[in-house]
Amino acid sequence: MIKGVLVGFVIMLILALVPIVHLLGIPFGPFIGGYYGISAATDSQGSPGHKALVFGVWTSLLSLIAAAIIIAIVDAFFDPSGDLRVILWGVVIVVPFYYGSMAGLGVWFAELKAKL
Repeated sequence: MIKGVLVGFVIMLILALVPIVHLLGIPFGPFIGGYYGISAATDSQGSPGHKALVFGVWTSLLSLIAAAIIIAIVDAFFDPSGDLRVILWGVVIVVPFYYGSMAGLGVWFAELKAKL
């Protein structure tokens, strides 16, 4: 499962970094990463819902770590004022939930589509 999550996370990063593509790649990247990342996962046991939940949790954890590191670096170098600091650290809370849930939905869609 970890291999699939890493493949999905790399897909999300590529979609976020490519110019012009990032306009759609950032909001839809987790879904696309989950859709294609689950095919790299070696765990073929379990229901589609269970796979989606586990994949979403791992993606959420990975994005939490990445967001916290990035925001900590920005906080250390630029020293933002009160409200901006709250917004920046709010990103660390929102991003993992969004990325984890969208990646889980992508996995769930891929698994249900494969069963048809």
